[in-house]
Order: sequence, then structure tokens, then C-alpha cells
Amino acid sequence: MINSRQMRLLVWFLALLAMSGCSWFGGDDEPEEIKPNPLPGFNQEVRLEVLWNQKIGGGSGDRAIRLRPAIFGGRVFAASADGKIKALTEDKGRIIWEAEVKDFYSKEELSFGFSKGLDVITGGVGAGGDLVVVGTGSGEILALNQSDGSFAWKSRVASEVLSQPQIDDDLVVVQSIDGKVAAYDAIDGSRKWVYTTNIPSLTLRGTATPIISGDVILVGFSSGRVALLERETGFSGLDYRVGVAQGDSDLERLVDIDGAMAMENGRLYAASFQGRIIGIDIASGRILWSEEASSVSGVGTGFGNVYLASSDSQISAYNADNGREVWRVDALLHRDITAPVAMGSYLAFTDFEGYLHLMAQSDGRFVGRRKIDGSGVRSGVVAEGDRLYAMSNKGSLFVLEIR
Repeated sequence: MINSRQMRLLVWFLALLAMSGCSWFGGDDEPEEIKPNPLPGFNQEVRLEVLWNQKIGGGSGDRAIRLRPAIFGGRVFAASADGKIKALTEDKGRIIWEAEVKDFYSKEELSFGFSKGLDVITGGVGAGGDLVVVGTGSGEILALNQSDGSFAWKSRVASEVLSQPQIDDDLVVVQSIDGKVAAYDAIDGSRKWVYTTNIPSLTLRGTATPIISGDVILVGFSSGRVALLERETGFSGLDYRVGVAQGDSDLERLVDIDGAMAMENGRLYAASFQGRIIGIDIASGRILWSEEASSVSGVGTGFGNVYLASSDSQISAYNADNGREVWRVDALLHRDITAPVAMGSYLAFTDFEGYLHLMAQSDGRFVGRRKIDGSGVRSGVVAEGDRLYAMSNKGSLFVLEIR
């Protein structure tokens, strides 16, 4: 017999399936579809203007692949699941160079490394120094020279990479879905160290993106734990439990940290699926506060608050010092929203129908909305300067300004 907690989990998974247009069931006995909330009305206070858009390549049918653009050195770097990588000008999105991942593999490597019909690029885009780095469907990370898109190096990883590689000076850090974090030399791609943790038998498909902060690398795992690793050695200094597995079934015990974590003022904020949201002071190693929460998208910060996109698409603001809830908005339930990103006085995030939403950080009121692409924007928003960058599910990059 299914208990109440299992039923809530089943409802969440069915909602996720409904938004992705698929089902585990067939025939006349299908459960009632869980419908996303209709878009709420609001008084428009600002306008979102599309400055330019550029087709990068083909989209991915795999919901876990969420390729985000990287803005670095006055250029925009974007990749598509079918293997295209492009460098673009910030002002008008003109193509500086473009590359095809499969061009950097021999015929033999292509036949053994890439399965027909599966995605070529699974993780990215990372940019730093003179490198652009992506995770490939062949189980490798591929680095190109940022200046002209030429081949730099490629290295084998332990398993599939679904998050953005992180680049910091001479180090490239990559997290794979098997619970491993590895560091590579940015010059030649040689592996410097690898950190391994145990993962549960059942996990959500995805991983958090590591954060490099000074001499520390902050990593979240599908076990519901956060580890602080030494940059040069990969040794674990501190380890925190964000989500505590409860229940008898594997489904009930899912506590993955898959969404965005945030680092601000020497503090790390993270949230797990059916677990908690916590604030950690990195210098002292002390947990400042924790509150019960569930998220697959993650958190953002701004205005002294921590913003959470919950599993059922509520947006909540917590005081960053003590975790007290400041406000909560549930108008977008089951719309598969992405992690909120601070931009000036606003929060920006997208949903499964391809709408970009703007909220006031002060009280959570809606101030603007723009439909970008009907295919949806599950990779979320990147804020840089006075612009917002969003990659649609069909492989088009949109750049917007708030007016």
C-alpha cells in the first residue's frame, strides 16, 4: 500500500513527466494529469527586450542536458547537444568561430565513442583562461582554444558529465554522475587528482556544478552531502549532510543535490531534493541555519536573501543570515521553473513553456515576463552585466535586456 509520503513523491514524478510530454502509463487507466498553473496576471513594470538571438545547433531530448552559455573575455561561448560550439560577439551575436566536436575525433573513435542518435555534448559550457571546455557523449572532456576554436586537448572522465566544467587559472574541475570530482591540468589535460564518494542505488539524473572559491572547491552530491575539497590535492576538509534519506523505499530516500548552489560573502547555500536548504560559513565550518525544503533546480542569492526554486515550482526567499522566510510565491506551481538568478533589483528564471519571468527581490511580485521560445528553456538564465542569456531547448541562444 502506498503511504502519504510515497504518494507525494509519485505526484511529483508524474508532474515532471507531464511537463516533459511523456508517461509511464498507457491505456484508459492513466492517472489524472497534473496540470501546471496558468500564468498569473500582473502589472508590468519593466519590459524585456530581445537584443539578438543565434541558432547554435540542435536541441536535446534528454531533460538532464542543460547546456548554459559562458560569457568570458568579451565573448559569448555556447554549445548545442548535437555537437556545435560557437564563439559570438557580445554586442550583436556575430559568429567569431564555430567548431564541430566530431571533427576532433578519428573515424575509429567516432564509431566506438558516440552512439547513433545520442547527444554529442552533454555538459557545458566552461570558459576560462584561453579554454572552452565541454563534456562529450564519448565520456571525455574536450578543451578548445578560446581564441580560435582550435583543438587543445581531450581527457577521459570516469562517467558522464552533465554539469558545467569549471576553469580556474591552471585547473579544470569536472563532476561526473558517478559521484566523482576530478581536476585536470589546464595546459595539457592531465589528471591531477580525483575525489570519490559513494552514491545511492537510485538517484535523480543530474549533478550540481562545483564552485571554485579560492583554495576550496565546493561540491554537492546525490547522497545529499556537500564536501569542501582542497583545490590542489582534492582532499576533503569538511563534509555536510544537506538531505537526510528517510523511508524504506529507494524512491523515498532520494536526497540528491542536483541544482545550483550559491556562494556569497564567504557562505555556501545549497538545497537538496526532499531534504533541506542550508547556509554554511566556510571560514568557521559552521552551519548557520537550515530549513526543510525540496529542490531540483537550486538556489540563488541577492539583497541579503537566499532564493529557492522548490520541486513544485514555488519561489521562496530566506534571510541569508538566519534562514527566516521573508516571502513565498506559489503562483507558478508545476511549471518546472529554473533556479532564480539575481539581476539588479530583480530575480530572473524560466519555465517549461519558455517564459522568462522577472520578480522583485524585495517582495516577490511579478514585474515582467517574456516568452522566449515555445520549446522551453530548462537550462535557466545566465546574468552578466546588464544582460540575460538563455538557451532554448531547441538550441537557440537569446540575449535580453531589462528596459
